[in-house]
Amino acid sequence: MFDLLTALGLNKPDAYNPYAAGSKLYGAGRSNPTSGPVDKSGYAERDANARNAQREALLRRLKAAQQGNYLSSGYLNRGR
Repeated sequence: MFDLLTALGLNKPDAYNPYAAGSKLYGAGRSNPTSGPVDKSGYAERDANARNAQREALLRRLKAAQQGNYLSSGYLNRGR
């Protein structure tokens, strides 16, 4: 028997497609991606790490500029 969904590379009818119209189904037929309260401590840790990385990159750039090393990786690399 020919299965069109398998031929298209979709394993199940509710396979996630970002361009699909209508409501999405997550897991066992849920329409919401999360159930229950979300712990936001991970977000705070992620934001703190990003702030620290930006601060360190800026300090490396300032240190290299003060020393006149404008072609060093510390000055040219903007932390990306």
